[in-house]
Amino acid sequence: MEDEGLKRTIFIIDDEEPIRKVLNTHLAKEGYSVIQSHGGAGVFEALRAASFDILICDIRMPEVDGIQVLAHVRENYPTVPVIMLTGLTDVATVIEVMKKGAFDYLMKPMKKEDLLVVIGRAFVHRDLLVRNKELEIENREYQMFLEQKVRERTRELNTKALELQKANTLLKTRNIQFINVLAETIEAKDHHTSGHCNRMRHLCVELGKAAGLSADDLETLEYASLLHDLGKIGINESVLNKQGPLDEAECLHIKEHTEIGEKILKDVPLMSGVAEVVVAHHENFDGTGYPRGLKGDGIPLCARIIAVVDLYDAMISDRPYRKGLPLESVIEEMKRVSGTQLDPSIVDTFVSHNIYLFG
Repeated sequence: MEDEGLKRTIFIIDDEEPIRKVLNTHLAKEGYSVIQSHGGAGVFEALRAASFDILICDIRMPEVDGIQVLAHVRENYPTVPVIMLTGLTDVATVIEVMKKGAFDYLMKPMKKEDLLVVIGRAFVHRDLLVRNKELEIENREYQMFLEQKVRERTRELNTKALELQKANTLLKTRNIQFINVLAETIEAKDHHTSGHCNRMRHLCVELGKAAGLSADDLETLEYASLLHDLGKIGINESVLNKQGPLDEAECLHIKEHTEIGEKILKDVPLMSGVAEVVVAHHENFDGTGYPRGLKGDGIPLCARIIAVVDLYDAMISDRPYRKGLPLESVIEEMKRVSGTQLDPSIVDTFVSHNIYLFG
């Protein structure tokens, strides 16, 4: 005999006691546990009080008919198959109960073999429904677990991103501080260019924004604008501070500052891009500049921007040997050398966006 705790339970509802007894006899012999009810007003309470795997219910009963019981079970016990009993040959009634969710039906009087076959199929169906419910629950729990993990991971990543942003901000601040020290060192050596590097920085960044540079390119431009004259550290002070025109040898010597700046920066971590700009900031758009005779788009964009701002600042600023030129004269001269010394599109952006107002 099957263990009592593992027995399958079948609930029988029929107002005819002989039918209940026959069903009970057949099912008990097969090892099933059987609960019986004659139906009536108390049938729903009896269903709530019991635990069962399959329901066998007559269709035609007084007070509460089988269709009402079927509706109650379908709503409250979705994994319990319902087998309807009918003594009628009314096909329409059978079709109605099947449409309303009955698993199958048996005609009275039924054969034991037919009963057991339908019961067997009903248990297979019931087990599939139960397993499907279990999988749905497991899936919901797994989805909740994944969502929780995603939320936790998102929080971790957001925290890391914030820490990284703070670290990058601190690093940039320290880089700017260090670069400003270098710029001040350059200006201390070249008495003609006091404040030039910081003016270059502000104007170049504004011009770079107007020209549509990316955040990374703007950072490179900012560093390069501060350090574009770094190579002057290697230039003789007597040449840098000479009052009056330079001779040919002195001109060649001072031109070396672009490659000296490149040499200093190119092996510094994160400064290789800045070095490429620094060495090219005296290249001319028509290829007549130095040190490598680069031309047009062959000159880094940041270097072309620096060239425009550098010329503007050189002309607008007071020097010991002359006063700064009026803005109108400076703009006129920039337009005159546009396409030869300077990139015309950058000059147009400088003028049309009034970049000089940011100086």
